[in-house]
Amino acid sequence: MYIGIDIGGTHTRVVVGENGKYFAKRDFPTNELEETLSQIKQSISNLDAFKAKAIGVAVAGPVDHQKQILYHPPNLPSSWRGKNVSNIFTDKIGIKTFIGHDASVAALGEAIYGAGKDKNPVLYYTVSTGIGSGLVVNGNIYHGIFNPEAGHQIFSREGEPCDCGQLGDLESLASGKSLQKKTGKEPIEVEGSDTWREAMEWIAIGVANSILHFSPEIVVIGGGMTKNKEIFFAPINEALKKYLKFTPPVPVVPSGLGQDSSLIGALELAQSSS
Repeated sequence: MYIGIDIGGTHTRVVVGENGKYFAKRDFPTNELEETLSQIKQSISNLDAFKAKAIGVAVAGPVDHQKQILYHPPNLPSSWRGKNVSNIFTDKIGIKTFIGHDASVAALGEAIYGAGKDKNPVLYYTVSTGIGSGLVVNGNIYHGIFNPEAGHQIFSREGEPCDCGQLGDLESLASGKSLQKKTGKEPIEVEGSDTWREAMEWIAIGVANSILHFSPEIVVIGGGMTKNKEIFFAPINEALKKYLKFTPPVPVVPSGLGQDSSLIGALELAQSSS
């Protein structure tokens, strides 16, 4: 038995399971580090899971994998910054804990149990409020000192900075937050519009760049903006035909695990690391 935890900007989810499946879950708002840790311990107690072999945690990065330190998570309170979450959780909960960048952990879930199963390498994008990416090679998460951050690849030195991303990066051009800033509407309200199609074009360019960088066998895309699959994937695949002339086409497919990619990935991180 293992514990998987997904720490998001608004909610934290805790599950118990193994081998790509969970049989119990708790969900509560994410707060300051100590309060969230207390709620996690309570959830583990309620789930009768203190005998779990290990904990895997998916958390928004960047994560320094050499030092296991969480640097400036974009959507978490300041109490999380600069902390060795792995050590803190291990000490306070009493179960060995392994942490990973959320998109990379989701990529692991998709590569082992989802749409990327039996493919290698597997490139994963999440397109939601922000844009993130992860890469799995030979069944293992790829990272350097930090993790791949395709959402922050730079496309232009021009434009106005905004709180949805760096100046001219993919996240500032095509994320849910950027669409909301541009239109004053939720992304679902502008699906299929010119603004939406422009965002899909930028995402296609970003995916094309990542394909050229990492040469994956498959690209899996998940996240809140992909729910209407036809409106999301059709324009991206069409645009990719324009931008990928040097290499053969690569399948670009929806997440196979849906909203559970990071949870299943967190369970797998715990299971494979312990």
